[in-house]
Amino acid sequence: MSLTLAVVAGLGSALAYGAGTAGQHAEAYTGEADAGRLVDLARNPRWLLASLGDVVGIALQLLALANGPVVLVQPMLVLSLPVAVVLRSFFGAPKPSRADLANCLVVILGLALFFVLLGEPRRGSIISTQATAWTALLSLVAGGMAIAAVRNRAPVPRAITFGAVAGCWFGVVSVLIEAVSSVWQVDGLAGFRHPVGMVPLTAVVVLAVGGYLLVQLGFQLGPLGASFPPSLILDPVVAVALGAVLLSERVPLGSGRVLGYLLCIAAVGWASVRLAEPEKSRRLGMGRH
Repeated sequence: MSLTLAVVAGLGSALAYGAGTAGQHAEAYTGEADAGRLVDLARNPRWLLASLGDVVGIALQLLALANGPVVLVQPMLVLSLPVAVVLRSFFGAPKPSRADLANCLVVILGLALFFVLLGEPRRGSIISTQATAWTALLSLVAGGMAIAAVRNRAPVPRAITFGAVAGCWFGVVSVLIEAVSSVWQVDGLAGFRHPVGMVPLTAVVVLAVGGYLLVQLGFQLGPLGASFPPSLILDPVVAVALGAVLLSERVPLGSGRVLGYLLCIAAVGWASVRLAEPEKSRRLGMGRH
């Protein structure tokens, strides 16, 4: 394990995800959810180019998770929003204002405070097959219920829900990846013929693909401020919570630290919503729609 490599790869992943998000939202936003349009997007050169950011981001995220604990790697992905804000001018939006840059600084400082409170991270154990199955099943059921509950709501509430569910699922995926990686390292492809490998692999694929599709549908439904902040915030929150509970990763507690964590979440969440608020995101390439 190399924490230095984990940090570098994690930061690279956030950069790649941010670039991909800016481009994907500019191409996907229509104000309506149309699953069929996802097929059209798959033939859109600009959307495909932006999606390469996700591919690079996933590869770097896997490298980071292979070398560092979930509680260290996932929170770094919060930096993808400042990256998206800075880069979205390349897709037709105005350059970030001073207020935007100030909010980017709040996100960075909030993340830095979290890492100060976290201290030196420590790798935990690998989640069991039974725990993997139950965690994945409960995540899918809860997410499906949330999506069903807003099926007749207005576009923006649906986009918020899609983003929230996607963020939770991505957080779960980051916890399950370690089990997949362990099976691969020990038994290779043969290990996935048995439940100990098949269960986590299936869960990771289903939740990751489902989350990705929800993100794209959320991008269609509403401005960046509707779907992206919930996904961005809930991903590391769920990952850190499950990393501590299911993987026994070190997350120091205590009244002072818990209050500090909550302050970090509040600061990053507040700044994230302001960075991607509807008034600005409507200008994110959205002059062409």
